[in-house]
Amino acid sequence: MEIYYLKKDEFLKSINREELEKFSDGRKYLSEEKYLEHLCGLYLTKYVAKYYYDVKNPEIEYQNGKPFFKSKEICFSISHSNNIVLAAFNNRNIGVDVEFMRPRDYQKIMKRYDCMDENITKEGFYRFWTLHEAEIKLNSRVKSSYSAILEDEYMLTCVSDDVLVTNTGMREITVS
Repeated sequence: MEIYYLKKDEFLKSINREELEKFSDGRKYLSEEKYLEHLCGLYLTKYVAKYYYDVKNPEIEYQNGKPFFKSKEICFSISHSNNIVLAAFNNRNIGVDVEFMRPRDYQKIMKRYDCMDENITKEGFYRFWTLHEAEIKLNSRVKSSYSAILEDEYMLTCVSDDVLVTNTGMREITVS
């Protein structure tokens, strides 16, 4: 498993909007912000597939709402939060979620999920939350998971229905 990410604000300054819109898959979004995050995720995924995994045809198709490369050469999952857009890659099915760790009423949210922990920490809450979201994206039974803090302000969790390779790498991608 490897994780690649970009800082959205910096990336959007470095790329022509028309070039980025070539990655649109026609999905509609309620806000311009979410639309741009989606495009950044698609750009990042296809860029990494082509230049790091030598995927010849990084065309994406959706099965039950989950994106896959048509070639099935490698599996991926995309997530974004605040200023981070990331894509995780694995040789087996993968789901990823990243969340900016802002202060919130952790107990109230945990209670909604029947998970009461009066001593929940910010990191503990976001580990729980990103695991929950990554499981939804996996769309399969979880057999392995990995969580980490990214850039001191984000929690990320990856899950797979098989083994996640333990030599996890996280690379920031800058495109000029």
